[in-house]
Amino acid sequence: MSQLPEEVLADILSRLPVPPLLRFRCVSFSWRALIDGPDFIKLHLNRSIETRTNRGLILREDNHLFAADLDSLHGGVVVQPEQIDHHPLWCQDYGIEVWGSCNGLVCLSNSLDTLTLWNPSTRRSRRLPYASIEFQYPSRNHEIRIYGFGHDIVSNDYKVVRIVKIKGVDDDSFDYEVKVYSLRSKSWHRAGKFPRYRSLKRTAGVLASNALHWVVTEESEIPMADLIVAFDLGSESYRLVPQPECSDKNFYLYLQSLGGCLSLLCNYFLDRVDVWVMRDYGVKESWSKLFSVAQSSVIRPFQYVRPVAYSRSGGEVLMEQDSSKLIWYDLKQKRVKNATVRGLKELTQAEVWVGSLVPLDGDVESDGKQQQEQEERNIGDFLSTGFKLVL
Repeated sequence: MSQLPEEVLADILSRLPVPPLLRFRCVSFSWRALIDGPDFIKLHLNRSIETRTNRGLILREDNHLFAADLDSLHGGVVVQPEQIDHHPLWCQDYGIEVWGSCNGLVCLSNSLDTLTLWNPSTRRSRRLPYASIEFQYPSRNHEIRIYGFGHDIVSNDYKVVRIVKIKGVDDDSFDYEVKVYSLRSKSWHRAGKFPRYRSLKRTAGVLASNALHWVVTEESEIPMADLIVAFDLGSESYRLVPQPECSDKNFYLYLQSLGGCLSLLCNYFLDRVDVWVMRDYGVKESWSKLFSVAQSSVIRPFQYVRPVAYSRSGGEVLMEQDSSKLIWYDLKQKRVKNATVRGLKELTQAEVWVGSLVPLDGDVESDGKQQQEQEERNIGDFLSTGFKLVL
């Protein structure tokens, strides 16, 4: 292996999941330098995304997180997810929420409003500094905090967006404050004020095309008057995203990212759910209906279904049904089958993440000097005993 050109070695190693790569860092100093290098980290991440490999599911049940391999849910196999007891906000007394995943990093918060970026594959994390609410609003009666997380491809920076809705004593008294955390600068800064829409759904920002998206309501007295607001991570500005032309407007609107594209769910309550995908971002005519799930096509009636991810082949879509179960929808045969997960009483949330080596500079869980000294000792032990690698 030492005779292989570095680019050939990198190509071979980039096809492996993260756990063996972490072990192979102990083979030699040159292997560690290769695996830790930004070029290899990017190569490994891009290959995993393009081939739909090295993907896992984070499943939330109340205050507990579980992990399952996404591909293991396929083929009718009963999956027993593994409880994650090493995540950085683990505590039974404080609720946990997952606010999104991007390039292998996951954004978590708890009921104390502590925010953390976490790489489940490397078990590295970074706790975000506290960000005060600077905006002063008279007769402040209530606060709602909503987050979004994504990678800004313009500045090559990871950003967390916090939207705080401040409400007064009546429905007409409200305002917004938006702050953005930059992983590069390791600090928060104020962004432009969120557009003054009356209602903002308390959901994580949906990442697509370098923007985070939320559903807002323009006028509360007009039913189904939902709009899609996008926050551009590069320019940190807002815009409205056009919606597809639907003949029947009597639906509830939800957003999701599917295969990197913005996906729209039209939930016709107790009838069906239409799933649309925006193939060319920002172009209204590029919306195409991916599929519809009718009540009669599933095992039992549902209130809603939410697409989670494509299968590796792209022929099926994994969906979450009523915060209780996971199902596969076959796009060609238009059939539904269960993805059996054992051991969870209630499925509060399902989030996909891709195994990656993306670092969090200044990881709070590790002491860099001690880690390096330990790795050097590991390398010495590894070389003294020898190894045999078969690829």
